[in-house]
Amino acid sequence: MIQLTQSEKKWIKLAKGHYEVEYPYKGCWLETAKPLFEEVYGWSPDEFHNDYVIGLFSKLMELHLKIEDDRSGNNVQLFGIFGAAFAKSLRRTEDEPIERAISELFGLIQNNTVIENGEARYSLDF
Repeated sequence: MIQLTQSEKKWIKLAKGHYEVEYPYKGCWLETAKPLFEEVYGWSPDEFHNDYVIGLFSKLMELHLKIEDDRSGNNVQLFGIFGAAFAKSLRRTEDEPIERAISELFGLIQNNTVIENGEARYSLDF
């Protein structure tokens, strides 16, 4: 079973909609993630926006690589992340490339398989 830290579980739960009351979706993932980011890391995303965006991308990429379940053999999900960054699409309309990549990462984490063939890949319990 994949071992996750408490903060990694929180990021997954945010992506999967477990925190609709505590951290409601605000129209884009970058805004939605701000309160959890501040809770986990203890500093304001609004005060250090560039550091926030880079830190969020790094955390989500690290988490995605840890739990990914891409069985294509061709790194389709990884290409999707970079494809979203390089070009706007109907799904990813954010202005900045890193913001589109963050949005794509949240989508991949949101749709990641927790239980496979009756076995837990990882647990979201604290």
